[in-house]
Amino acid sequence: MAERRLQVTSRLGLHARAAANLVRVASKFKSSLTLQRVDGNAEADAKSILSILTLAASRGTDLRIVASGVDEQEALDAVVGLFSRDFDEPEKLDGGEHFSPATQELRCKGLGVSDSIVIGRVLRLQEGTREVYRAQIAEADLERERRRFRAAVRLSRRQLEAIKDRAEKELGRGNAYIFDAHLLFLEDAKLTRDVEDYIVKQRSNAEWAAKVVGDRLLSIYTQINDEYLRERGSDIEDVIQRLLANLTGEGPKYPNLSEDAVIVSPDLLPSTIAELNLNHVKAIATDAGGWTSHMAIIARGLGLTAVIGLRDLYHRTRTGDQIIVDARRGEVILHPAASTIEQYQTTSQSPGPGPEAADAESGPVVTHDGVQISLRANVELPAEFQAVNDFGACGVGLFRSEFLLSRPGMMRSEEQQYEVYKSLAQAAGEYGAIVRLFDVGGEVGSDLKERERNPALGLRAVRFGLRNKEIMRTQVRAILRAASAGQLSLVIPMVADVADVRLAKRVIDEEVERLGSEQKEFSEVRIGAMIEVPSAVLTAEKIASEVDFFELGTNDLVQYTLAVDRGNDKVSEWFRTLHPSVLYGIARTLQAAREASIPVIVCGEMASTPAYAVLLVGLGTIDLSMIPALIPRVRGVLSQISAEEAREVALRCLNAATADEVEELVRNEFRSRWPELFPANTLPKPHQSHE
Repeated sequence: MAERRLQVTSRLGLHARAAANLVRVASKFKSSLTLQRVDGNAEADAKSILSILTLAASRGTDLRIVASGVDEQEALDAVVGLFSRDFDEPEKLDGGEHFSPATQELRCKGLGVSDSIVIGRVLRLQEGTREVYRAQIAEADLERERRRFRAAVRLSRRQLEAIKDRAEKELGRGNAYIFDAHLLFLEDAKLTRDVEDYIVKQRSNAEWAAKVVGDRLLSIYTQINDEYLRERGSDIEDVIQRLLANLTGEGPKYPNLSEDAVIVSPDLLPSTIAELNLNHVKAIATDAGGWTSHMAIIARGLGLTAVIGLRDLYHRTRTGDQIIVDARRGEVILHPAASTIEQYQTTSQSPGPGPEAADAESGPVVTHDGVQISLRANVELPAEFQAVNDFGACGVGLFRSEFLLSRPGMMRSEEQQYEVYKSLAQAAGEYGAIVRLFDVGGEVGSDLKERERNPALGLRAVRFGLRNKEIMRTQVRAILRAASAGQLSLVIPMVADVADVRLAKRVIDEEVERLGSEQKEFSEVRIGAMIEVPSAVLTAEKIASEVDFFELGTNDLVQYTLAVDRGNDKVSEWFRTLHPSVLYGIARTLQAAREASIPVIVCGEMASTPAYAVLLVGLGTIDLSMIPALIPRVRGVLSQISAEEAREVALRCLNAATADEVEELVRNEFRSRWPELFPANTLPKPHQSHE
């Protein structure tokens, strides 16, 4: 027997996805593996996802892991390694608001999980708990009842596999993990064995047995203090409701959706969202749910406007009621007055997909003084491809391809990647699309025994690709083949100098030659470099001579220039987008590109924030890439400013000594020159002192 003591350090604790990963690792070994809370409250079988989840092991929980068997030491090392990597599952947590007092209109406060506003009509959808009754089963019929339950499990598994496949296609594998956990629930002996035992011992019908066992498991979750882990009870409820539906023969029944449907529900289970026809759904509003609920995760992945955690909205609505869902403010307005509707129709700055988006202007925007600026789209999921056209983007300026990689270290085949890139090229149209090679690091790769101490500065992006060339080659081949169906380019992420570019180009050239020798259809592509680290800025002239274009990633440029982790709240006040050194780095990169006669696409938060976009234009940018839904807002601002005036402001900012001085200049100059475009809440707020 071997044992080790460890602590749960993952911010989200031992939740569904982490538990699913643990089950997969533990199941590879013959030895038994038991997790015990050091406080003595519970223990669990590491090969049972339901057993693990009942530990309620949130961040900081001390556990003891005991392995016993022929490969106990190897099993122990593997599980300890998984814990040390925090299950490769970083997430962010946030809180929510609740009701504000009702006015003449009913205004409800909740938690917005997107950045958009829609006006539509209520469609009430209540899943609810199915009515289940107990029936006494004769001794001779118990085996048949067990077989009936097993058949329902098999049918549920097939349904979930189909839902998972659809979710992977529309959301990417990173968001489809939820249904991996659901499938593991169905395979878990703690659920299936307990239900069958109840059927036999209590001579009960399968429906009642499934409900009793499910309720027992759910009761454990209601006692968990940790909010994120407590919300995982909805996953068990989802699986139990599916089993009951299949036992009773009642499949999910969803109404036909009108084109302006706003789904209002007490709660929506993840599989319900995945099974709905979302072509006509404009928004979702639910009484339950938090930022970390799987419903919220899927809504964000699909780009749905959603406000959740509204507590008691459902019972106040009727199907057909007019409703406004304002995810920016985390507010829902039921029975809005005509003046409120008019206000939202005239002031909403970034409409969601639908008629508003379909009518959006397209092509480049032209400033007052005649400067033409391309507005491209940043996308990362196939579900977002339609938005490229909906919001009038000039093609795709950045396709973040990482969803094609799944953990740990697995990736889509060349053929699967080819199909995605082909669809991307078709969606991007005449303007084309730029695919960023995988920008991943230590979180991918099964050969890594422990996390890197500083992954942001470690084996990631182009370094990861050059160290794992088969992954890089497969992606490059898929891009080259898909380029024969449309205009595609590729960009090399996080290059530090010319050497990185040359090494990556060598791999690309080899795959071009190989495809030619195999007589496969392909097209050569333009090759660009991501400029996002100081060394690339300082050698931009040399890099420019090796590539066809630059892609300037402002988020990482700020992080690396100022040595501030943008994900660390403790140093967030030092993350200053308008720091003079950042502006200088941008200006220097633009100048190097001009001298080499190559284009520069600027992406990141700066490009999608109107005030910052004006500064970028002033620095000489004529190509911006952003989230599709934000394009109309940026277009509306840039069409009303003068590039020459923006240049005057930008030059003054470059001469400032501190970020505070730059921000003060921006506030004063923008309010003076374009007061109607930039109310106070759209400009940088005065910065709080470090003291």
